Amino acid sequence: MREIANIELFCICKELQVLVGARLTKLYELSRDEFRLRFHSQQYGDVDVFCKLRERLNITQYIKEAPQKPSTFVMALRKYVEGAHVKSIMQYGLDRVVVFELEKENSFLLIFEMFSNGNVILADKQCSILHAYRNEEWKDRKIKRGEKYIFPKSERIDPLELNEAQLKGLLDAKKLVPCLSVKINLGPAYIEEACRRAKLDLEKSANSLTDNELGELFAGLIEVMEYVNKPEPTIYIREGVYVDYSLFPFKKYEGMDMLQFKSLSALLDDFYLHYSEKEEKVDGRKLKIELKLREQEKSLNEFRRKAKEGKEIGDAIYQNFDRVEAILRFINERRKMPPDKIMDELKEKMPEDSKLVEKIDMKKGEVVLLL
Repeated sequence: MREIANIELFCICKELQVLVGARLTKLYELSRDEFRLRFHSQQYGDVDVFCKLRERLNITQYIKEAPQKPSTFVMALRKYVEGAHVKSIMQYGLDRVVVFELEKENSFLLIFEMFSNGNVILADKQCSILHAYRNEEWKDRKIKRGEKYIFPKSERIDPLELNEAQLKGLLDAKKLVPCLSVKINLGPAYIEEACRRAKLDLEKSANSLTDNELGELFAGLIEVMEYVNKPEPTIYIREGVYVDYSLFPFKKYEGMDMLQFKSLSALLDDFYLHYSEKEEKVDGRKLKIELKLREQEKSLNEFRRKAKEGKEIGDAIYQNFDRVEAILRFINERRKMPPDKIMDELKEKMPEDSKLVEKIDMKKGEVVLLL
């Protein structure tokens, strides 16, 4: 199984921010370890999020049907959080833990653990566990109803806070990637990419790096981390087989066929639509056409949305045409006056119409009305 990396989950959480303020309308368990959450947003309408524990958590365009009879676990969760509004969505540290903060009559935390066996936990605002998909126990934490939820501890260093002196102190006799993977909270694939960008020999011992090589390695890590703010989600295809994906093009896969996406959510949808651990071949040309069609369909839907929005604005103006015309004439006759003076006079002479005026910007020649 290709598990989602810490840095990939960081980017997914940024994409999920569109759901803040939305309402959780439905929650399903589709099959073992698979969940779908439907949110309704005033701005975006219905938005579905798919989760397969450990593997992925993303906004999805592909709706997998749920069983007619909901599981006991989902029925228990619905009682608390269906209809709740999303207050925040965050990744805990840079760990593979995502927390949805939900508000209904009370506040709740819906927690997705994407490491180990994976888990879904519902806790109250005091972090007392109400329900857990799996009961688990470690030496320092228990996942069980009635227990206090404790976030997993990580001894790995956050790469966003790493400096060159700290990096030097991490180096030991192991090879570069194994050495750094257990000490930096980034994921082996991205640490390897940093080493490749630094043009380092992956077989050499980490503590044998020269000061110059150490500087190059640190620069490589910085370069990798910069992609969290400008991702270029990429899928790699070898002889028609989906092989892997990453947040940006990897040196490791240079020369292979690639597909790039506007978001990591869109990439994950496409990757798992075609990916097979049995390495079944797919028609690469057909995939590119399918991708192009999907992009065109998205553009068409966006055009329709804007056209509908434009029509609604036009209708609002038409219904208030006389009032809009009177306001604009009033402002135009006083265009040499400061905007605040115009507003004062408008409130005095046209009190009802003045309530429609939100902003007057004479420099830009703009008048913003609330219709």
